[in-house]
Amino acid sequence: MKHTLLAIAGLLAVLSIDQMSLATDHFLTIGGGYSPTGNQISLEKNVQLYQKMLDETYPDKVAHDIYFSDGDDAGRDLQHHDPTVEIPRAQLLLARIFQQTKYQDLQYRSHEITGVRGGASKDNIEKWFSDVGAKLTAGDRLFIYITAHGGRASDKKTPHNTGLFLWNSERCQMSEFTKFLDRIPDDVPVVAVMVQCFSGGFADMVFNEGDAKKGLSTAPRCGFFATVHDRVAAGCTADINEEDYHEYSSYFWAAIRGRTRTDKPIESPDYDKDGVVSLAEAHAYVLLTSTTIDIPTKTSDAFLRQYSKLPPKPASKASPNKNKKEKSGSPNKSSDKGERPEAEAASSEQARDELPETDERPAAELLSADSNYTLLLKLATSADSAVLEGLSAQLELAGARRAQAVRDLAKQIQDEKKKLDGQHRKQSSELKKIAGEIGRSVKNRWPEFANRWHPKVNEFLEKDGVKLVKQIESHPKYARFEELRTQIQQLSDQRFDLDRRWVKCQRLLRSLEYVALAENLSEVASPEVQQRYQQLVEAESCTLN
Repeated sequence: MKHTLLAIAGLLAVLSIDQMSLATDHFLTIGGGYSPTGNQISLEKNVQLYQKMLDETYPDKVAHDIYFSDGDDAGRDLQHHDPTVEIPRAQLLLARIFQQTKYQDLQYRSHEITGVRGGASKDNIEKWFSDVGAKLTAGDRLFIYITAHGGRASDKKTPHNTGLFLWNSERCQMSEFTKFLDRIPDDVPVVAVMVQCFSGGFADMVFNEGDAKKGLSTAPRCGFFATVHDRVAAGCTADINEEDYHEYSSYFWAAIRGRTRTDKPIESPDYDKDGVVSLAEAHAYVLLTSTTIDIPTKTSDAFLRQYSKLPPKPASKASPNKNKKEKSGSPNKSSDKGERPEAEAASSEQARDELPETDERPAAELLSADSNYTLLLKLATSADSAVLEGLSAQLELAGARRAQAVRDLAKQIQDEKKKLDGQHRKQSSELKKIAGEIGRSVKNRWPEFANRWHPKVNEFLEKDGVKLVKQIESHPKYARFEELRTQIQQLSDQRFDLDRRWVKCQRLLRSLEYVALAENLSEVASPEVQQRYQQLVEAESCTLN
């Protein structure tokens, strides 16, 4: 009997090994825009980079199904900028004066992605999950990469139910996509990387039907997303120079490959020094090094938001004098302006300076982003620690009250941006007024330009192009018009730089908060929920191949 049991055990072990050896990684890529004017070349280049990385990572051919824009249709579905194409001066100036410059310098061609299975339609994607995804077996893994456009939730009551834009302006809601994922067997891990605007809403795919109120899905899913559910993402561009591509997956895949998309080596983000770069470490690398407007997030963040807790915010204490004035109807000017009295401000600053840098946790106390920085740093994972220290250095912040220092800096940045916004509005208004004056002078001489589609317009452009240019450039306010265009662009660049710095603040604040939430989980959640969280973290820490 003993020998029989040993034989059976040996057979099961062999079968288990054989099953694991047959297990494979499958890849599903969904990409492209909603129409030719929204299908920028960077989306094509993202898919091609992904193909290149998979070829490097998997010497043998892998199962990689791609659904991109219009599929294998020969139509011109892709938008790109061609620096060799010169716009005639007359058309260039008319477009500026009539403020119709959008798409003017862009060209179109058919995409050049090889091995496309079909167009990026909802029917095709749903069919894939039914015909292919549902037939994956235990031990297989499914990686989903989405490089496309996205939109806000259509219903404000469900803000995380954001949308994925597919070809021909189709929309796939997060809740719909989660139903597609439900067709994957529960013993097949799914990893998603999504870079569309508002992609963070899809982090809720870890919940039943994509609804946090309905509890955790039993399926082993995890994902990484370019930005949170209520923000646009960076990256879609018609620029053909990949050196200028700065979007989530450019950094994410660089972390995995060890090289940028133009094959320049990077310092390995192997933060835990185990010899490999996990997907979680790649995500941390994006948080730390990306210079975009993105606030990246991941599925474990969504988990913590739902199942962990932060301590209640302390009630603001009003001074006796303030209460007395409020009761008597006398306004408090400092309060009205949202400012603190000087004494209160000084007291706050003194308390901030005096907070000891200790890594001891107060007993029976939930942590928050405002907890002692030294303590939070001690509790952080190696990847989170790299993010906390790296972003603090970039923002030139120090001290135990790190979260408050970040908030102060973020407010300062917002105040600077408001000033620029005011200047931008003022100059844009003046530009529009001058453009109208110059435009009227053109239409007074060539009335047909009141309608761009008048049959005489092309004739005038060909015959009177030089005269049109002279008419515009000789206008008394044309020099001011060009001066304003330059100034407005400079203001836009300054605003963008401030936005990127403000985003770094938000990344640091959120990272501090998630460290606190992760630590608090053991105080507020059941053992089962804690175990599920650990499983999710382990799933996010997987590697390719």
